[in-house]
Amino acid sequence: MFTCRQVLPNQKPAGFLHKIKKLKIAAMFTIIQRKRLTTDIVLIEVFAPRIAAGILPGQYVSVLPSEKTSSVFLPVTGTNIENGSISLLVHVVDHSTGQLANNNEINILANLKGPLGKPSELTECNDKELQSSGMLFVAGGIASATALAQIKWLHQLGCNVDVILAAQTRNDFLFRDQFEKICRNVYLATEDGSVGFHGSATQLLGLLFEKQVDSYDLVTIFGTLKMMKSVSDLTLSYGVPATANFGLQLTDSFKNEPSAFRINVNGEIKDVATDGPEFNAHVVDFEHAISRANISLNVTENIAEAVSGNSKVHEIGKLYAGNVLPKQA
Repeated sequence: MFTCRQVLPNQKPAGFLHKIKKLKIAAMFTIIQRKRLTTDIVLIEVFAPRIAAGILPGQYVSVLPSEKTSSVFLPVTGTNIENGSISLLVHVVDHSTGQLANNNEINILANLKGPLGKPSELTECNDKELQSSGMLFVAGGIASATALAQIKWLHQLGCNVDVILAAQTRNDFLFRDQFEKICRNVYLATEDGSVGFHGSATQLLGLLFEKQVDSYDLVTIFGTLKMMKSVSDLTLSYGVPATANFGLQLTDSFKNEPSAFRINVNGEIKDVATDGPEFNAHVVDFEHAISRANISLNVTENIAEAVSGNSKVHEIGKLYAGNVLPKQA
């Protein structure tokens, strides 16, 4: 695995509340604004000063939109300590996420917990170690939101980062403009060839490795299980360390509530919610993870169809177990 030469002491922010200027929000967890990115993806900004000051790359939050909904795990795409706010990406896949994204009557969240999960191993490195390391991020679909948060953090430290973004078409990229502002190189891959490389992220990575594999000390992967497995296998064949981020799999949309997504890591069962969401990709049993995801999908699909005849759950499930990326409007 990618290792650091020096570990910094864990410094927690102190006295951050006085840094919040022109504080006008009366209640914690107030939704400051909603911004619709696609027909089913919304970016919301929430007033949560303690989380904004304390969250680290790789961590996430749990949101309870209202007492009539279930909690959902959400990725944090950015923080604003000065305003005491965090930005959350909401992908509408069930009642709870639908209410959070579309119900304007919900302007104060019933609850917001975080930071949750273990921070990225990159947070244990000193600035010089990070600045001198070659880092490549590979992200597909809505998982790019989590990648963006980590790259923002690295950019603030003065690090040069490359990223491969994958989507179905040129119109399906999320936060493309932001990636282009803070990354040294942005490589695009589209399934239809409408922009960038015509093919998958793994295929593009293979071409990149053929030219400059020695440029990278670590590859961090964000996406579906099949996509992460494919990229992980390629990095292993080239001897490049890789980290897999399972943030996309944290939300169990089939039960309308966040539940533990467990994977086999080096022969041990790990809970993504508490032990992750990041793991050494080369010791993750992706076949086991994909099999578990497919079993859950088949069971819940049968229940859903028996109740309502609705096959929507099958489409949602492919986002988590397969390689389908959500389309933008």
